[in-house]
Amino acid sequence: MWQEPGVVGVLLVGAFLTTFALTVDFPRKARGFHGDESTYYVLGHSLAEDFDFEYRYEDLVRVWREFPSGPQGIFLKEGKDVELALSSELPFIRRIKHDDPERQERLYFGKSFIYPLVAAPFVFFFGTNGFLVLHALLFTLSLAAAYAFLRTRTSPIAALAFSMAFLFASVVPVYFVWLTPELFNISLMLLGVFLWCYKEVAGPVVPSRHLKDEWGRFLRADVSTCLGVVLIGVATFSKPTNVFALVPLVALPFLRRQWKRTCLTVLVFTVVVGGLFTLNAVITGEFNYQGGYRTTFYANRGFPFLTEDRTFRNSGLPRATDSVPIDVLFNRGALTTVFPHNVMYFVLGRHTGLVPYFFPGVLSLLLFLWAGRQRREGFQWLVAATIALGALALLLYMPFTYSGGGAPVGNRYFLPYYGLFLFLAPTLFSARSAFTAMAVGGLFCGQLIVDPFYTSFNAWAHPQRALFRWLPVELSLVNDLPVNVLPSRSKLRLPGDPPLTGYFLDDQADRLEANGWFWIRGEGSTEILLRAPVWVPSAAQGPRPARIGTLVIDLMSGEKATTVRIDAGAERLEVALTENAFKQARVQMPRGFPYKPMPGQPLNYIYRVRLSSSTGFFPLFDMPGSVDPRFLGARVRLTPLYR
Repeated sequence: MWQEPGVVGVLLVGAFLTTFALTVDFPRKARGFHGDESTYYVLGHSLAEDFDFEYRYEDLVRVWREFPSGPQGIFLKEGKDVELALSSELPFIRRIKHDDPERQERLYFGKSFIYPLVAAPFVFFFGTNGFLVLHALLFTLSLAAAYAFLRTRTSPIAALAFSMAFLFASVVPVYFVWLTPELFNISLMLLGVFLWCYKEVAGPVVPSRHLKDEWGRFLRADVSTCLGVVLIGVATFSKPTNVFALVPLVALPFLRRQWKRTCLTVLVFTVVVGGLFTLNAVITGEFNYQGGYRTTFYANRGFPFLTEDRTFRNSGLPRATDSVPIDVLFNRGALTTVFPHNVMYFVLGRHTGLVPYFFPGVLSLLLFLWAGRQRREGFQWLVAATIALGALALLLYMPFTYSGGGAPVGNRYFLPYYGLFLFLAPTLFSARSAFTAMAVGGLFCGQLIVDPFYTSFNAWAHPQRALFRWLPVELSLVNDLPVNVLPSRSKLRLPGDPPLTGYFLDDQADRLEANGWFWIRGEGSTEILLRAPVWVPSAAQGPRPARIGTLVIDLMSGEKATTVRIDAGAERLEVALTENAFKQARVQMPRGFPYKPMPGQPLNYIYRVRLSSSTGFFPLFDMPGSVDPRFLGARVRLTPLYR
């Protein structure tokens, strides 16, 4: 086995990742929690140190040992008592939920417990770094599975090269340092599908007692498929949108009329998923870990048990997910306007696109489509259909948040499905494919994985650099874009009657001044998203969404003449300014992008404006007595004229 390049490569990577996981000073490098990390962090430590699923005062105190900011964004929910009663209707048993009068503050975590539960033994032995040790193990196993599958398609060198490129020339390594189940889920999905499909491409095992051959026999047996179904079931409990990964495992034996194998697959999956949700109901009184009275907490409002006056009911923001937002999903704008744009964003989007963040997978798909019929397997079409189904479900079910909130890097909701692209690789591809995957993927993701901690904490920074600037901005995700973590650049009040809301996507525009003016950086180009408000033109008409017909742009130059270029989508202008001059320009605006992220909220229209200044000046050098070191181009103010 030590003569096999893939074995050596996988073990080297595993050793490096494990030593990194054991030695990195995680609290200092992470600089706080990202996304949903606080919930999984606290639950993981609660399971490892208290051996329970409850949120207690001790759990809150424990956070301050490593994170003085507290568990920002933690999701909690009230526990329920459940009684079973006989019923005259199917299934003849009725569940009755009610509050426990003796323990009004019995709180649990409003996220799936499976990832912290698996991580708990590692946390017990290694502390918080135990999460990363688990990630190192999962990443190594995923790399080994990728190599084992590709080894059946091509040479050892090409298989090792492409498996390395597939995982490292993508956004996946960034999530190695996130204490969330993203890496956990992609590993389960990749390993689960591998255990099923390996037998479809592997040849017979030569009879022997070598460990390699024993492992080969296991991978070719039905028991490995059952284990794969278990892994996909666990991933589904962790994130229900992962359920579509089961499709090829059921469809292939069904199409072959292998009824026993089909029924066994469905049965194992049902038992695993149903058992985990039942266990959640036993622990918390709710099958749905995101349902009931579920609330998120931040430092500005306080955490339960932090002080005597801070309770679950008076300090959080409700975040229950009990129903499907029908009025958001199935409306004319979502289906005819939002969905076609989301398809483009899903593939090419600056913050979420497949091409910039998952290019090796895109290349694998292209190789599959380009390959001749003799180089493709029937099961690969089912895998491709599963990827499409998973993407379609996200875009239709979550049209305004399909990438996940909390300043994600790439599309973290689709990340588990990325592993399935690996199994589209055709036979006889060469190492040139791996080089292409690494080179193009590195142009986008190389800067991200060199310092994943910086990337995670500053997810807004990289989209304004290099090739990302050429890609479209996802207007449907305006409130989930990473820039929303910066109060100085997001949801800013701009001029207008009623006023606009502005989102400054880069650092090429200076801070907004109180009167609505801001400076464009010298020789810089800035992009701004404008969100039109809901207004009430008259009491008889009632509220309706405003739409910008014309955008009035006031421009002022400084100590040097400059030319301001304006791109508003429907119209482009160039305005030449002499020194210390003022001009006003008007541009016609497009129809706007319809935005309605939450049920009950009014519809808004989103617009994109790009502004650039051809030259700039330094007040420090060009204005006597000034100590302002900024490099300034043109001063701008935006005022809408509504239709």
